[in-house]
Formats: sequence, structure tokens, C-alpha cells
Amino acid sequence: ARSLWIQRRVERRIAALGFKSVLADTRRVLLSRAVRSHHDLAKADRVVRSFEQARLLRSAANRCLPRSIALAVRLAACGTSAHVVIGVKLAPFAAHCWVQRGDVVANDSVEEVQRY
Repeated sequence: ARSLWIQRRVERRIAALGFKSVLADTRRVLLSRAVRSHHDLAKADRVVRSFEQARLLRSAANRCLPRSIALAVRLAACGTSAHVVIGVKLAPFAAHCWVQRGDVVANDSVEEVQRY
């Protein structure tokens, strides 16, 4: 439930404040929380699984940005450093967003990410 709630909250923030503002806020949160918190890898894995399960209840189609921001913020809260990555391809134009913990893609398949 928390995964769904935070995703919806991020969607509302993007609509109200705009893309640039939400990304700037997210960056500040990721830098401050992951550094201050105690790293708990087991909790981080549970957070990632909760977001995977949330996809069963609410389609992830066209929601990669709010899903990824929400996941990265939740991971930072449990002390895990993560990055929101935005990829773009030109022909045909498409954009996609995902979370990485180091070299590990947290919320998508490697095959999908490689397309960008």
C-alpha cells in the first residue's frame, strides 16, 4: 500500500510543481537520506519487491517517472543509495526512466533499459 501511495503522491507533485522542481527535490532527498541512514540491504530488497507487486494492482504503463522517483526515495529512506536514470532514444523518439543501485537495474529489465 505504501508503494502505491508514494507513487500517486509523486504523480500529484509532478502535476502541481512540474518536472524540474520534482527532480530537484528528489535529488536533495536522495543525497541527504541515503547518507544519513543506516544501510539495510534486506529492507531495500523488500522495498523493490513491494514496487514489483504494486504493478499488479496499478499498471506501470506511462508511469515510469513517478514510479522510479518513488522507489528511489523509498530506497534512500532505508539507507540505500540509488539513482533515477532517464534514457532517451531518437529514432523513433521514446523516453524511459528506471532506478539503478550501482550497476544493478532495480525496477526494470536489463533488456528494456538497453533500448535507451
